[in-house]
Order: sequence, then structure tokens, then C-alpha cells
Amino acid sequence: MVRHTLIRPDATPYDGNWTYWATRKGQAIETPNRVAKLLKKQKGRCTWCGQYFAPSDIIEVDHIVPRSLGGKDEYKNLQLLHRHTRDDKTALDNANAVSLTMEQSNQEPCEVKVSSTVLNGRGRP
Repeated sequence: MVRHTLIRPDATPYDGNWTYWATRKGQAIETPNRVAKLLKKQKGRCTWCGQYFAPSDIIEVDHIVPRSLGGKDEYKNLQLLHRHTRDDKTALDNANAVSLTMEQSNQEPCEVKVSSTVLNGRGRP
């Protein structure tokens, strides 16, 4: 039974591989604390595409439920995504927000007009 995962023999916190260290420890040199914690939580993978983050990847913090739709700025509502997958998710979020807005506007009760105008023979009231 292995109690601890061994560090790669060639690895050092100063080698520039911040994704490796953040995934292992939840912290890395010159890496924002929030990003490092999310990397560890996600085990080094993008939650959208499932691929591992590489040191050369552009990683962005994303709100799972967008703030524009009521999402909070809390760790449980944050995830790390590759920049290109975040663009895909944002486009989907925007499309969902538009359809949700349209649904809400269709579900609101319409004002009922009780009386109607009577037209005379010339098409005027």
C-alpha cells in the first residue's frame, strides 16, 4: 500500500511546471491561489473537455452558473477551463440566457382588453 505519491525525480517547484505543483499541492510559485486550489480540486483537468492542463495552456477561471444568471462568486461555483473551451461554454451560456429570457417573457400574463372598438363603415372607430 502506497501512502504518498512520489514526486517525479526531475521535478522542482522552480521548473516552471506550475500545473504539476498546483495539482499536487494546491499551491505553486507565481500562480494565483484561487487557480492553484481549483487545479488541485479538478485534479489538473479541464471540466469542459476533460483534458489535462499543460504548462503552456491558457487557463481561465469560469463561473459554472454565470453571474448574469444569478451565480455566486464562490469556490463551489468556479471552475478552470481552457480558453477555447471557455469560449464555447460562454456562447452556450449566452444562448441559454436568451432562450430563458424569451421563455419568461412568453409566460408572463398578458393584459386582457375588456372592451373592443366598434368600427363604422369606413374602418374607423
